[in-house]
Amino acid sequence: MLIDLPKSDAADFGEAPMLETQVKDGTLPPVDQRLPTTPMIVTPNDKAGVYGGTWKMAQRDQRDHALLIRNIGYEPLLRWTPQWTTTVPNVALSFQPSSDATEFFFRLRPGMRWSDGAPFGVDDIIFWYEDILNNPAFAENVPEWLNSDGNPVTVDKIDETTVAFRFSTPYGLFPTALARPEGVEPVSYPAHFLKPLLPKYNANADEEARAQGFAGWKERFIAVFGVPGTIDDPSRWQNPDVPTLNAWVLTGIYGEDDPLIAKRNPYYWKIDPTGRQLPYIDQVSFTLVSSKSAAGDAAIAGQVNMQERHVSTRADEVLAANDNLQPFTLIESDMNALTLSLNLNDKDTVLRKIFQNKNFRIALSHAIDREAIIGRFTPGALPHQAAPRPESPLYHTVLARQFINHDPELATDYLAKANLTHRDDEGFLLRPDGKRLSFMIDTEGSDRFDMLNAVVQYWRDIGIDVTARNLARDVFVANRQNNNHHASAWGGDGGLDAMVIPINYLPVSAESSWFATGWSNWYANPESPSAITPPEAVQKQLALYDQLKATANAEKQAQLMRDILDISVDQFYVMGIALPLNRKGVVAKNFHNVPKIMPAAWSYATPAPTNPSQYYID
Repeated sequence: MLIDLPKSDAADFGEAPMLETQVKDGTLPPVDQRLPTTPMIVTPNDKAGVYGGTWKMAQRDQRDHALLIRNIGYEPLLRWTPQWTTTVPNVALSFQPSSDATEFFFRLRPGMRWSDGAPFGVDDIIFWYEDILNNPAFAENVPEWLNSDGNPVTVDKIDETTVAFRFSTPYGLFPTALARPEGVEPVSYPAHFLKPLLPKYNANADEEARAQGFAGWKERFIAVFGVPGTIDDPSRWQNPDVPTLNAWVLTGIYGEDDPLIAKRNPYYWKIDPTGRQLPYIDQVSFTLVSSKSAAGDAAIAGQVNMQERHVSTRADEVLAANDNLQPFTLIESDMNALTLSLNLNDKDTVLRKIFQNKNFRIALSHAIDREAIIGRFTPGALPHQAAPRPESPLYHTVLARQFINHDPELATDYLAKANLTHRDDEGFLLRPDGKRLSFMIDTEGSDRFDMLNAVVQYWRDIGIDVTARNLARDVFVANRQNNNHHASAWGGDGGLDAMVIPINYLPVSAESSWFATGWSNWYANPESPSAITPPEAVQKQLALYDQLKATANAEKQAQLMRDILDISVDQFYVMGIALPLNRKGVVAKNFHNVPKIMPAAWSYATPAPTNPSQYYID
């Protein structure tokens, strides 16, 4: 539960001993001068904690900034409740939508400060809007979640503590979008720190940048802050000097320092019900590891005292080997252990035509022996296509179960329906142009790669020359975003949060709907050079999703999403293997206030909504 009380209603504020020492030394202002007028009060999950200790985690050494976002980087205007039931004010003191869901008013907390002590307020959000979001030097388009009906948001300063986000058409899903990890964007740009890097505010910005060896001010800005406009950029975590609103502030460089240390923010704006400033834990330490398996080894060796990401794949083994750890349950939101998507916008026009033939995709699905794969890789799971989970009110039986039985003969029949009957001397099918039907399907991570290799063998058995590749994550993501791929194998977003992340059900995201990058680009901007006009049925889906985003009525939203899924049934964009089981995280027996059960999802930013600032170590 999160509540807010003004300072006048609170007793004397408490603070960590290390900060008390700095106050006595005169290097830090007193705690009541560091907190906003109305700090957020966080009720501990179990009981009030004690100060001190180090939260230890294992972080992969390549593109694992998501671990930072999920654990120490989630402070949006609105946040999810710990139970993932609704959104509540966070950085915002209060929030008021207009009756038609076109305007959203946020009142900020007077006296709130960045981690360096500089004031945070409306002007920082206006700086983000005017000088980052709408700066053509940084981004071609406003992100999809900040658009309604193709028109970007406008942001206005109402007064010193109130800011308005306005949309041209109703946008009922905006509060939900704002509570996702991406929602930290409007409150991530400290104007006082970044303005001197821009020519608008510093006439010498270009000259200063070139004197430091940069091509110009833009390159210097990116070197200092990272690439603006998206949180999906590791370089955003490589400058510890950038002020934040987070509970812990990095002291080193992500990807280089081992361990990477984040120390408590002396200006953090949350307190417990007794008036003690959070966080309880002094610092967070990230040990660099080379793989998920190595993260499990780190946990066994005592280098982890609370973690779910990476460690969950070996949780039982870790728990058996380290009796100082105990489990907590992660309610799985993903709808699949492995999704398989062909690139329906492949740059190879012959492959594109083959991939767009639904009969070919059906053939691939029937070729897979899901029961055998489940027995090898995820015992106890149920065969499942790429569809919302059975626990979801949006569960769609047909989408979840169609074309799921293993039947190689039926698969061959569907290949014939797709006009693929000619074979070469080795038994592989030939394309209409006489070349062997051959393509790559990419993934990232050894666990997914092992499962994918098992799938690929079934496809090779029916005469398709498919090769699985395990790519570095940076390469994997870049290839998809640039449409330089044939096919992809990944996890399954949209199990419990199909409306929030519908990326596997319609081409709504150029960054994540990898089955049709060009169609997704068209949805974002039909005039984009990388846009490909989708078929009529796909355009109907996208129009329905626009209607869904526009309404604030939950029942109407659900019905529109069901209509979208009905079209997904007919389109059959993405295949799946198995419905993932609930997982386990590990937590030390002296590490407290971690809920015994929590959702597991990117859109929930696990475990951030459970308020890590109230975790404590005995």
